[in-house]
Amino acid sequence: MKKTIILTLFAVYIISAAYMLFFMRSSLWGVLTYSEYFQEYTNFVPFRTVDEFIGYLRTNDDIYGDISAENIFGNFLAFLPTGLFFPAIWKKQRRFVRFLLTASAVIIGVEMIQFITMCGACDIDDFILNIAGAVTGFVFSRINILKRLTFFDVSLIKGE
Repeated sequence: MKKTIILTLFAVYIISAAYMLFFMRSSLWGVLTYSEYFQEYTNFVPFRTVDEFIGYLRTNDDIYGDISAENIFGNFLAFLPTGLFFPAIWKKQRRFVRFLLTASAVIIGVEMIQFITMCGACDIDDFILNIAGAVTGFVFSRINILKRLTFFDVSLIKGE
């Protein structure tokens, strides 16, 4: 029963995340060239976007304040469930380094898809906030009560 619940919740999370990351936004394909998109919607300087958004929040900016809060907290919360689901479903993901590498690969994959489809921004700050959320979820998964609720053998591969 627990296995079915965990796998169902994981499926709902994946579908919701895919919708929010790729389908909720309009693609700029055909509107901008890749060169224009790259200049406008990529950031490889750590904390540049976060610093900008925090500035909007500090000044109570009417236009960008709410968007800033949604972006910061949304990116943090978007991958928090991976820290709970991955270790619950795959035993090998219960080791921090392995989990960190897997979560990083998934997040980089998402950023690459967003870049290729011109849907959303390709931003190092998104990666930082996403990985911070995933690691926070992983830390939560180590709490005894959560361990008892989630860590049981729901492995998709026998013997994993």
